[in-house]
Amino acid sequence: MNLKTEVHIAKPARPIEHSDRVFMIGSCFAENMAERMKRSGIRTASNPFGVMYNPLSIAACIDRLLEGKPFGEDELIQYGGMYHSMMHHGAFSAADKATCLERINSSLREGERALREADIIIITWGTAWIYEFEGNVAGNCHKLPADRFTRRRLSPEEIAIRYRQLIGRADLRDKRFIFTVSPIRHIKDGLHENQLSKATLLLATDMLRQDFPELDYFPSYEIMNDELRDYRFYADDMLHPSALAEQYIWERFTGSRFSASALASAKECEDFFRAGAHRPLHPDSAQYQQFAEALQQKREALLKKYPYLRTE
Repeated sequence: MNLKTEVHIAKPARPIEHSDRVFMIGSCFAENMAERMKRSGIRTASNPFGVMYNPLSIAACIDRLLEGKPFGEDELIQYGGMYHSMMHHGAFSAADKATCLERINSSLREGERALREADIIIITWGTAWIYEFEGNVAGNCHKLPADRFTRRRLSPEEIAIRYRQLIGRADLRDKRFIFTVSPIRHIKDGLHENQLSKATLLLATDMLRQDFPELDYFPSYEIMNDELRDYRFYADDMLHPSALAEQYIWERFTGSRFSASALASAKECEDFFRAGAHRPLHPDSAQYQQFAEALQQKREALLKKYPYLRTE
C-alpha cells in the first residue's frame, strides 16, 4: 500500500562529484543545504551577502561578485544607530561605518573567489515579492519604515529575462546551474500571496529550462508539499521544515544529484565530521585520548584519499 504521492526526480546528465566545488546562494533553506554539503566533505561556499530571498537581489549579488568592485561609504545607509547595506543581510550591519564596510568587502573578496572557482552554482529562490528602495531592489529592509519601500510581485517573464542575462554571461558559461524553490512559506505575505509567489518562481524556472535545457531543477518545494504534506514535518513555527523534513529532502537531493561514488565519499566524510563534533566529558581521560588518536588517523586517511578535502 502506497500512503504518499512521491515526486519523481529525473537524474541529471552530469551528477555532482565529490571533488566538485559548489557555490550556493539564496534563502535560509540554501544555508541549511550548504552546511550539509560541507559536512559531506564537498567544498562549498554560500551566501557571501547573507541570506537572500528574491531572484533579483540574488542575481544582483552574483553580478557584483563577478564585478569585484568593493563597496563604498556612499552605498551604506544609517538607521537605528547602525550602518547597513541594502544589498546585505543584517549580520553585516555595524555601529561603526568602517567595521560594516570591512565585513562586507572581506566577504565580497572571499565570495568572488569561491564563485569563480565553483563548478556548480545552486540558486534557491524564496519569494517573488520584492521591496524597492530609492529605485533599487532591497535584499534586506533592515526594519526601515514601510513607507520608504514600494512592494510588488515580480512576473515570471521579468525573472526569466534577468536570469537569461545572468546565465549567458561569458564568465559563467562553464558553470553548471541547479535551481530550486524554497519550501519555506512566507506567511507575512499572506498564504494566498505566498502561493502566487511560489507559482511565479516555478513558472520562471520552467521558462529558463526551455531556454537552457542543460539547466537543472531540484523539486524541494514539491517534495515538501506533496511527499511531506503533514504538519509533523514542520518546525514549531509551522512554516519551516522540521529537522526530519530537512534530512528527508537532503537524502532525496543526494540520492538524485550525487554520483554513486560521491554518495559513498559523502557518507565517509559525514561519519568523520560527526565523530569530530563529539565534545568529551573528560578530555584528559585515557579513553578520550585513544578516541582522539583514532580520529587523527582517520583524518590522515581521508586526506590521503581525498587531497582536496578540508577537515577543519
